[in-house]
Amino acid sequence: MVRKLLVTVVLVVIVTLFVYPQRDSIISVFRMTDEPLIISKGNYGQSLIVEISFSHEGLEEWLLSLKQPYPLLMLDADWIARSPKIVAQIKKQNIPTGLLGGEGAKNSYSIEEFNKDLDIYEKHFNNKPLWFMTSDYEFETNLQQTVFDEEINLVSPSMIYSKDTYQKADGAIFSLKLHEKSKPNFEEYAKLIEAEKFVSIEENVFGYTIKTKKIPE
Repeated sequence: MVRKLLVTVVLVVIVTLFVYPQRDSIISVFRMTDEPLIISKGNYGQSLIVEISFSHEGLEEWLLSLKQPYPLLMLDADWIARSPKIVAQIKKQNIPTGLLGGEGAKNSYSIEEFNKDLDIYEKHFNNKPLWFMTSDYEFETNLQQTVFDEEINLVSPSMIYSKDTYQKADGAIFSLKLHEKSKPNFEEYAKLIEAEKFVSIEENVFGYTIKTKKIPE
């Protein structure tokens, strides 16, 4: 009787740990998809991406003011290389980041350019990015496969954020564009993040809360 009870308890533990989905478990990012797939919408809440390729005045102070849950920062490789101070602060705060590539339309962003950008990202963050996105949200088939083979997820926003057109939408992935020609309003963005509940893309897609490891210094 005791032996049967022990076997039952062990089985319950195994099922609980490995079969039943847990909201606080760590999900392998590569397992987000089992084939090259561009994630542009979730199911549980809304997420925020911040594209950064230019250091506007006030950017560093705004990043310092961010609190968890953080938006996903998609970083241009050239910006990473010329912004060591801000990159160090991002790492210290443990803000999630991804790699922002060039324009993918008509094969203008080559596999060679992707590999070069990936090397720059890895050099500064000591890891591959969890996410990749082109600056025009166009992904040529060979590029999709190359990124997938590197075990990096492809992401594209559902909507570009604008104060005039913003509407809360379940599953939406919004993007803030901080490029050279952008005219950011960091005070407005701070109010947006404070007023709205944005969740990670992983939680948006699966309904799971992801525990991230601190990036090594």
